[in-house]
Amino acid sequence: MTTVSKPLVSIIIPTYNRAHILSSAIESAIKQTYLNKQIIVVDDGSVDETRELVAQYPQVEYIFQTNGGQGKARNTGLHRATGIYIASLDSDDSWNVDFIERCVEKLENENLGFVFANWTQIADNKKSYDFFAKTKMLNTYINSSNNTWILLENEKLRKIYLKLCPSPSSSFVFRREPMLYWNEQLKIGDDWCLLLDMILLNGYNAAFTNEKLWTKRTGGQNVYEGRNIIEILEYLHVSDCSAILERHKHNLKESEIALLDINISIGIYKLYLHKLFKLKLTSNDHIKFTKVLCSNPFLFGKASLLIIFRFTKKILKKIIDKGYSTISDAN
Repeated sequence: MTTVSKPLVSIIIPTYNRAHILSSAIESAIKQTYLNKQIIVVDDGSVDETRELVAQYPQVEYIFQTNGGQGKARNTGLHRATGIYIASLDSDDSWNVDFIERCVEKLENENLGFVFANWTQIADNKKSYDFFAKTKMLNTYINSSNNTWILLENEKLRKIYLKLCPSPSSSFVFRREPMLYWNEQLKIGDDWCLLLDMILLNGYNAAFTNEKLWTKRTGGQNVYEGRNIIEILEYLHVSDCSAILERHKHNLKESEIALLDINISIGIYKLYLHKLFKLKLTSNDHIKFTKVLCSNPFLFGKASLLIIFRFTKKILKKIIDKGYSTISDAN
């Protein structure tokens, strides 16, 4: 396949006040071995030197918008995009040079809705790890195949994505559809909702590779990792998950609705307990807690155990880290 005949891929890079790290994302998009690409940076109301930085890259299209969040920024880029395939790269992440090439080849050969890749995660510019290996979230599928790419048929995708989203924004490339947009109402789970739209409404199949084809950096400014546990529970596990259930309840089986209900209930319990410990409970928290306690009382024990496990794990980690530090100082 010649370069000219390869389909156009539109790359959308949403950013907000990240001029100090944005160049890495832009250059990783420019350096892709896949040549037929359109690169769009959407500035979500930055007040730093983002505009001046992007101006240094004449091959990049720049759009400024009033601050509206990552979902709106991605959709602004999508309106400008002309590609058959779409990829969204977060401004603090970077792709390997063959990321787009590998993903588009799989999309074309298998006629899939989307594909996604494993990644190296770097926490606070210190520790790095293989994300799939550490989280084990896709072990069932990785262990059952020695292929470079693992196919996930629609039924498997439903099972995976109604529990969690293993593919954040920078990890996937998807086939463009006229009615497909990021959900701007969601605080964190806009990518999750987009992929569920493809899975539940369009019935697509997908594939993923366990090879690490990009790098994710986490710190204090990430949409997910940059938030405290109360915000993650409130925004993602309760608010976003409830919105997704409402959006898709007519497309779900009874067992799938029950699964989401359980996850939301556990989220409400965990949120209530975390706020209780922090003395931040509101009357609305009491109302939600009481309602869930009446409908799913047995889940309260599970939520409590999960929180106890999390706190115990954090305490043990601090003790171990302090021990290592003491040994290092002694040496």
